[in-house]
Amino acid sequence: MKSVNAVHSSKAAGGSGVFPAFSPNVPRLSFLFPGYPQWTGGRRTRGAVMAGLYLASMATVLLLWGNPATWFFLLASIFFQAFSWVDAVRQNPFSGLTPTPVLAVTGGGLSLALHAPIFGTLTLIAWPSYGPDPQDGSYLVNRLAYKDRLPAPGQWVWLDGSTPEIQSAVRVVAVPGQLVVYDGKHCLVDENEAVVKIPAGGRRWEFRVPSNHVLIDPGSNVRPGEMRSQFVLVEVDHIAGRVWARCTPFWERGIL
Repeated sequence: MKSVNAVHSSKAAGGSGVFPAFSPNVPRLSFLFPGYPQWTGGRRTRGAVMAGLYLASMATVLLLWGNPATWFFLLASIFFQAFSWVDAVRQNPFSGLTPTPVLAVTGGGLSLALHAPIFGTLTLIAWPSYGPDPQDGSYLVNRLAYKDRLPAPGQWVWLDGSTPEIQSAVRVVAVPGQLVVYDGKHCLVDENEAVVKIPAGGRRWEFRVPSNHVLIDPGSNVRPGEMRSQFVLVEVDHIAGRVWARCTPFWERGIL
């Protein structure tokens, strides 16, 4: 009698004589794509909204990177991804056996695990750095740039403020071993003219940049009232990384 009922049930389910799976909505890796499980499950409006909210928040994070508001939109991105995952899992009739807080914590943990490498990388290669004066704005610093090499002339670097008490983005003029000649009007580095912001006049200078030091442009980001010597030598140990973009103010953003 049980076998007859089983065959009858299988025919009612599709007539193929094969039992259907308990639920086709078993959690899969594709559920981690916000809106995708809803879209493929026939709830396309809901899926489009979730995908749109997630993409909009992530785009805002990248656009405002370096601004304190970035962290709000980052949390929003994690929330939308976790919510999409929980919503997809809830379509499985057996998910009711798992409390919603457990599903929420699981979804949030998965979302954090996916976002952590991305934003961990950003903090290393695009760390927002600020000087002592908020009006100077902020810059994005690649803190891995000089782990195994020295800066090159013309590159912008970030000084940590310890020596010579400059905490800002400055431009490198010469590196160890290069000959620097200044005649009161022009600055030559290895007989090539270098563009530096040095006031005309003063005595003649001629020297080689010592090892483990770089010569920076003394006119780089000088604050009102700040006095700098004509030539500033900085130990490479005080260089925090390479500055590759200006972050704020927003209207002055750009690649350096």
